[in-house]
Amino acid sequence: MSSARELSSLSLAQHAVRLQTLLERHIADVLKKRGLSRSELDVLGALAARGDGARPHELSSQLLLTTGGLSNILRRLHENGHITREANAADARSTIVRITEQGGDVARETGAAVTEVIGRVLGQVDEAVLQTAAEHLHRVLVDLDEDAPVHRSPS
Repeated sequence: MSSARELSSLSLAQHAVRLQTLLERHIADVLKKRGLSRSELDVLGALAARGDGARPHELSSQLLLTTGGLSNILRRLHENGHITREANAADARSTIVRITEQGGDVARETGAAVTEVIGRVLGQVDEAVLQTAAEHLHRVLVDLDEDAPVHRSPS
């Protein structure tokens, strides 16, 4: 028989996955209308947060993307005018990726649309419940050492 802790762990995981699936379905609709993938939005968000550009290796580490997958994402974003790629003056073997003004606009507008759809999906949930759930989930992630924001700049 499972212990109370095992049952609580399983219940938390099931609820987290179900909520993630629900939100991702709605977010996917927003992204589809804008012709972006979730990974493309994550890259644009990371570059917008950094401001000064990044090497592809830094982005792949920060966003937990494979270098091959990131390479395809960067190619599409570059073809669409959302990023530029420049030779790295400090290391001729690498490039620096920067977000363009157009890419910044896309990131802001899409981020606002995603925020709006999340608000709409969770709109019927009491605000105190949302706040308590967010605090508890954050504490779980802190205990797992997984509380770092995806779009934070490296320290």
